[in-house]
Amino acid sequence: MRFLLARVGGAALAALLWQGGIAHAQIPVSTGLYISGSCSSCDLSGREMTRLSLNGADFSKSNFSRSNLSGGEFNQSNLAGAQFARAFLMRAKGEGVNLHLAVMSDANLTEATLNRSNLSESDMRRAELSRGSFKGTDFSQTDFTYGIARGANFTDANFNLAKLDHTNFQDAIFIGAKLKHAEFGMANVEGADFTAADLSGADMRDVIGLTQTQLNQGCGSPRTQIPQGIGLSVPYCKEYLQVASSQTTPVRVRSRRSVMYNGEDVGAKLDQLEITKAGLRENINTIDRAIAALPPKGSRAAKAELEMSRAHLKRLYDGL
Repeated sequence: MRFLLARVGGAALAALLWQGGIAHAQIPVSTGLYISGSCSSCDLSGREMTRLSLNGADFSKSNFSRSNLSGGEFNQSNLAGAQFARAFLMRAKGEGVNLHLAVMSDANLTEATLNRSNLSESDMRRAELSRGSFKGTDFSQTDFTYGIARGANFTDANFNLAKLDHTNFQDAIFIGAKLKHAEFGMANVEGADFTAADLSGADMRDVIGLTQTQLNQGCGSPRTQIPQGIGLSVPYCKEYLQVASSQTTPVRVRSRRSVMYNGEDVGAKLDQLEITKAGLRENINTIDRAIAALPPKGSRAAKAELEMSRAHLKRLYDGL
């Protein structure tokens, strides 16, 4: 492991010493530093590092808890598994940042810009993301509970299987976002834009501020759950077709075609097969984006694991 620090501003350059393979900051890191190279599992917690640049660096599993990283740049950096609990990341910027499994609970990302990045399976409980930009970012299986994201831009973001309970999404933008099987709980979605959003299987039974106009902007599935007793309904995405139903008759998926085989209509089975293949294809594309976001150095093991998972999904896809 090795890394390079270069001063571009501030009072003094930090002295980082190696102890047992882990770097420990001995004095506060000055502002406006470029850090490059590899320093996995470094302890940089509780430091003043505003305008820090980690572009292309590998700081996976490092500890930045309680540090001030406001205005920093993290383009193409590998921060997978890193700790950012209670860290300050206001107006931080980065594209293609790998933050898979990162801990960002209670972090402040107000007005941050982390587009097309990987925040899947991360811990973002009670995090502040208001007015931030996270276009095309992967938040799948991320825990957002009790967060604040007022006015945040999540265009084309992936929230599949995310936990969003009690999060404030007032005036947030979810244009083209994937929210399949997301658990909204008591999230506040007042004024949120769901244009072309996929709410298939999402649990929105207890959301606050949801209107029919918002539901009409996006689409869902027979398993999408919405508040009852107030006359709301969800239009179905193109792979589903709503049939006449009542409160005592569950909504079913109806086949879009009739295909006879040995005297049996197998159209519905073929439709389900297409849905399964589409899901596998989406997972393969997600892995491809994650591989592309990995930094060129220090990510050989992560890349090998992702490629192995991709090969397994590809075999399943080809076998259908």
